[in-house]
Amino acid sequence: MTTTQTKKGRLAGRGVLARPLDALVFLLPLLAFYELFSVGRPEALIAYDLMRRFLELFGRVSIWAPGLAVVMILLATHVVSGEQWKVHWREVGVMYVEAAALALPLLVMNWMIPLAGANLGSGHLLERLALTIGAGIYEELVFRLVLISVVVIIGVDVFKFDPTLVAIVAIGLSAAAFSAHHYVPFGTERFRLTSFLFRVFAGVYLATIFWFRGYGPAAGCHAAHNATLVLLNAAWH
Repeated sequence: MTTTQTKKGRLAGRGVLARPLDALVFLLPLLAFYELFSVGRPEALIAYDLMRRFLELFGRVSIWAPGLAVVMILLATHVVSGEQWKVHWREVGVMYVEAAALALPLLVMNWMIPLAGANLGSGHLLERLALTIGAGIYEELVFRLVLISVVVIIGVDVFKFDPTLVAIVAIGLSAAAFSAHHYVPFGTERFRLTSFLFRVFAGVYLATIFWFRGYGPAAGCHAAHNATLVLLNAAWH
């Protein structure tokens, strides 16, 4: 499988990926915001809790372990990529603009189907913002970076299936799993077809961003979409 990143940040067959170190610098403020303002409710984010439970298989961990895992994964990916240890600050800035722009189609869909895929949570504004931003970081990690990578490794590197077919299956599987995890028995919501289909669409969209641009822009887009909904909801109420 051509999944080795070159020094120009390109991934064969996948377009130009955001550099892992740049993605880490881009995400650090968002990660810090989540960790600071959700400290009393880490269990409220299902993907975060899934990561914590997985890490606990290797021993007792603190509430900071999932956040540290995000940092370590991106650092490890940077090492594997062979890139220089240099932050491209222009690219980091572009990712913020890119995240806001990429969130627009999802916001339009939410406007067309009001709050179809939104769970805006409860609590004060900063806590709600933290939880929704954290969802962008941890859900993209679990359902895009981890799940898609595992499917590609198994499908292409192990079983030697066609890479394009494996990519399509990986994107579809990650979208379905992402949508399903919000509902009982995995999540806390009761199943609604409208919100399920919206989240499947959102999952395909975010997985496509991940495939062509990498984890950072996908997580940023997800976080920007969620945070905008929270702010609009607060303004209207």
